Amino acid sequence: MKQITNPRELRGLKILSEPDTIIPMGKNEWDVRSQSKDAYYHVIREYKDRHAQQRGQATWTCTCPDFLSRNVVCKHQHAVMLSLKISGEIVKDYEATQTEGVESNIICPTCKSGNVIKYGVRKTKFGENQRYTCNDCGYSFVVDQGFHRMKNSPKTITLTLDLYFKGVSLRKIADHLIQFEDVAVTQVTILRWIRKYLAQLGKYAEKYQVEAGNIWHCDETTVFVKKEGEKKHYLWIWNLMDAKTRYLLACQVSETRYVKDARKPLAKAKEVTAVNPDAIVTDGLPAYKQAVKDEFYGLGRIQNPHVRLKDFETKPNNNILERLNGTFRERTKVVRSFDSAIGAEAFAAGMQTYYNYIRPHQGIGGMVPAQLANIPLDLTGNRWMTMIGLATAGK
Repeated sequence: MKQITNPRELRGLKILSEPDTIIPMGKNEWDVRSQSKDAYYHVIREYKDRHAQQRGQATWTCTCPDFLSRNVVCKHQHAVMLSLKISGEIVKDYEATQTEGVESNIICPTCKSGNVIKYGVRKTKFGENQRYTCNDCGYSFVVDQGFHRMKNSPKTITLTLDLYFKGVSLRKIADHLIQFEDVAVTQVTILRWIRKYLAQLGKYAEKYQVEAGNIWHCDETTVFVKKEGEKKHYLWIWNLMDAKTRYLLACQVSETRYVKDARKPLAKAKEVTAVNPDAIVTDGLPAYKQAVKDEFYGLGRIQNPHVRLKDFETKPNNNILERLNGTFRERTKVVRSFDSAIGAEAFAAGMQTYYNYIRPHQGIGGMVPAQLANIPLDLTGNRWMTMIGLATAGK
């Protein structure tokens, strides 16, 4: 509990510290012993209606002279409130006077009001969820963190996602769950979870601009998709990374490698950072030359920042992008092929989230790139759960 400074509240705490001073007389009635004479005062808690009770907005009365003459919260009422708080009962009108009860980031799903306060917890077999109530319409609700109506725990589902992006096959994930989590799920269920949350993460619009460095690296890799009439049809994934933060600024999918395709990751990178690079390092693909010129000519501190590599040994080289492509291949060699271009795009978006927000990077001291890019998100603990919650809320 917080430090108490209110004089009446301090006297109420003194009453509470003495034995047999508060006697329950009913659900919302108590007798509180007087400190000055051998007598008891009667404290009553009343609710105007059901909605007021849900919001915890009670009317308190007492038969003591202090309350009757001044109509203020007396020490006897404070003693009862403190007793209820210590015993675990949630007294909303008391808490509202002591703390900031309004949750400014939570919106009521019924009336869309932001006038929302915490209203206890809902116990589930996976733990406790914070409940809220709306002061405007009286509706009580639990915020959907992305796992609403899921039969398995968020821990199990996010563990599945993490193993998937680390290159573990569906069969091995199912075996891991039954061995270490005592959870029996089929490979079809695991695939359904992956598709669901890949779609959510694919729709997640990044809210914050990236504090990127001035040297970017761009390269492309292939991913195979199933296409009727073709044995091996592949698409191109274009990755563009900031060398300083290792943040993956863009991850775009295309069917070809023309200039218009090479411009897509460059244009996307311009959206997420306000910095114009001094240099963009690429391999020898001819399309990059015109694409970089179209996107950045005259915008940066130099006329044309394109650095086209002659080979893999001469510095500057594109090794950090080659390592990133290796991370992609850790996953794609197990998948072998995707169902469609949409599936490949969802995979690319999921990999971008995994690389920027989930996967620690040794090149930046074990942090995730989003931390070095000064993105103001709490990326401690279960980072998958954090990102799914943001994607669900659309924040």
